[in-house]
Amino acid sequence: MIEGLPKSGATDPIEYYRRPIVGRLFRKRVNIGLGLLEDRTFDSVLEVGYGAGAILLALAPVGTALHGIDLDADPTAATQVLASRGYQATLRQGDVTHLPYDNRSFDLVVSFSVFEHIHDYPKALSEIRRVLRTKGQFLLGMPAVNRIMETGFRAIGFKDINDHHVTTPAAVSKSLSAAGFSTLRSRSLHFPVPGLRLYHTWLLEKAAATR
Repeated sequence: MIEGLPKSGATDPIEYYRRPIVGRLFRKRVNIGLGLLEDRTFDSVLEVGYGAGAILLALAPVGTALHGIDLDADPTAATQVLASRGYQATLRQGDVTHLPYDNRSFDLVVSFSVFEHIHDYPKALSEIRRVLRTKGQFLLGMPAVNRIMETGFRAIGFKDINDHHVTTPAAVSKSLSAAGFSTLRSRSLHFPVPGLRLYHTWLLEKAAATR
């Protein structure tokens, strides 16, 4: 699925998906997350951080209408890639803390490896809840922050994980209930050492509003 996908922005990680060892972990973390959706289909799907369009390609069979927003990816390039595979998508450049969509626009929002880069993650959570329909779902994935991840980060060419990962999964997890989400299912990608996680994934549901 990732063969032939060109890099579409400065932060697009598509090249890492093709590396022998790192690529396997990149792909596995996404597959673990998509597995949480089980066999459900969705009328309208939004991906936050679509990059080259690889995850949208994987979501295409379960989403009738595909949408995506990315801070710096070229929407034209990704749209053309999807079209060449037989899928139509409406893509935009924009910020997850100011989503350019009406209230209750989507049944599913998906975001892999975006929230660790966001300082104002409560605002991002609020925006995602706003654009979700009643009982809409949010598939959220974030990398762990630990020594193993820091070593891996340096191995792929980054000096310090803390320069790029400004928000931790623990911080976001603690905010989910207050942000109006309930957890349906969760899974983690583990290093081959008991208790050491590499990636955290939650399937969340928009909780009913409370007074």
